[in-house]
Amino acid sequence: MTTPIADNYCFVCGRDNPRGLKIAVTYREAEMAAETELALPREFQGWAGVIHGGILATLLDEMMAHAVWHFAGPGLTLSLEVRFHAPLKPDEPILVRGVLHTQTGSRRLAEGEVIRPADGVRIASGKSRFLLLEKN
Repeated sequence: MTTPIADNYCFVCGRDNPRGLKIAVTYREAEMAAETELALPREFQGWAGVIHGGILATLLDEMMAHAVWHFAGPGLTLSLEVRFHAPLKPDEPILVRGVLHTQTGSRRLAEGEVIRPADGVRIASGKSRFLLLEKN
């Protein structure tokens, strides 16, 4: 399988996608972590006054993937498990973090979380398995 090409059109981090989130990613080398801070507007709600869980799952997948790509190399998500712990209201600031855990072999394990910094409440958490791709 060939490595996917980044074209700045990713829904989450791409700068050229007019409907995308356009997040900025920060890397924490010592922790092998990728993170971003943002607030999601009402356009991303599911039930009235609650951000849709699918958007939170997307953000978790993105941050875990960034951790894998940055610290291990290009990879694709094989599986994603998400747990929701508390509702998130529109426009509440959050920190989304992904951390690479395994460092050997062609498969990698990453974990992530969505935290509301104002009170430290964990909104969601996730685990992912990734398959590293051959570099071409």
